[in-house]
Amino acid sequence: MTTTVFAQNLSMWVRESAADPGKLMVDLWNQTHEAQIELTAIPDNQLVTKLATSVRAGDAPDLISFDLIYMPDFMRAGFLADLTEQLQADPNYETHIQAYKDIATYEDRIYGVGFTPDVSILVWNKELFRQAGLDPEVPPKTIYEIHDMATQIGALGDDTYGFYFAGSCPGCNIFVTSPLMVAGGAHILPRNGEDAALEGDAIREVLDQYRQMWEEGLIPEAAEVDAGENFVSAFTAGNVGIAGTGGFLLSLMERQFPDFDYGVTLLPGLEEGQVSGFVGGDVVAIPTGGANEEVAREFVTWVLSDEAQLEGLAKNSILTTRTDLADNEYFAGNEKVQATAQALEAGYVPWVFRFADMVNSDSSPWINMLQRAIFDGDVDGAIEEARARMLEIASQ
Repeated sequence: MTTTVFAQNLSMWVRESAADPGKLMVDLWNQTHEAQIELTAIPDNQLVTKLATSVRAGDAPDLISFDLIYMPDFMRAGFLADLTEQLQADPNYETHIQAYKDIATYEDRIYGVGFTPDVSILVWNKELFRQAGLDPEVPPKTIYEIHDMATQIGALGDDTYGFYFAGSCPGCNIFVTSPLMVAGGAHILPRNGEDAALEGDAIREVLDQYRQMWEEGLIPEAAEVDAGENFVSAFTAGNVGIAGTGGFLLSLMERQFPDFDYGVTLLPGLEEGQVSGFVGGDVVAIPTGGANEEVAREFVTWVLSDEAQLEGLAKNSILTTRTDLADNEYFAGNEKVQATAQALEAGYVPWVFRFADMVNSDSSPWINMLQRAIFDGDVDGAIEEARARMLEIASQ
């Protein structure tokens, strides 16, 4: 039942890099609800600090959308309202993607839901596959097949490369390189000082395959210093055969490169059948102490509704966060979107504190390991050093 309390306006923050899908959702809400939401985009590197400051000062926004990876830190700090009873009573929450349930749960309490999802995938250039004598409809199904196919594509010469990754971008690589390891059974980030870090044969195998491809000239030299600026454009330029990317690429390709012939598959492991993906994107939550919590809770419920999922997300080529809606009229016949939806279900997200220190910073043990192993050739030393540093950070 609608009451006058719902007529007040709400404030909402979203990180800049996710502002476009966030705006699509908020615009749809505003068209169909009396209470209007005013959306403000905050630079990605400022949002964490701004939220902490605003909650302590008592002037936080009514709603916030942020990179899901910071959920553990925010939940532990007490910055977010407890949504447990509300969500457990919501039948739509039952089919919510498991990775979002996991990342938004702390000490058996739930603090948010997936808002604008993304997941990492593997893409391949079908035209280059044809030129190299490869079947353009058959993607690589292991890290070793990635290497083999990259070798055949690299043999075309003429500034053509088999594989690409952004060698100085920590975030890009946790997104597209870590799933190759996780698919192969590896455990990457420690939750605390006693947990395992960089455990499993797949860590070494993936790094060594990357090292070999680098030494064989199958990866462009510019990759070594790419901090993410060419993460997408290296593939869309048309001279790279295989690359990891995100589901966000699909709508970009539809708009900007409608004639580009490429395929989408899940990131593979060491053996055929092993697959994974890094579940990314944003969660939506309610900062503590807000004046409009009742209406903000209505928005969280609405985010999981058929209307929001289908008309806000699917209609705009964005994945749904409910598994029962992954097969819908907007995705029908679109193999690329369907493969990406499968990656979302098969994907993982690391539940750890201090993710920024372990992974995202420019001097993190994660990126240092990749660079030392791939570009300097010291795979074992790189893993050992990174493991020790990660455990040190997790112990703090």
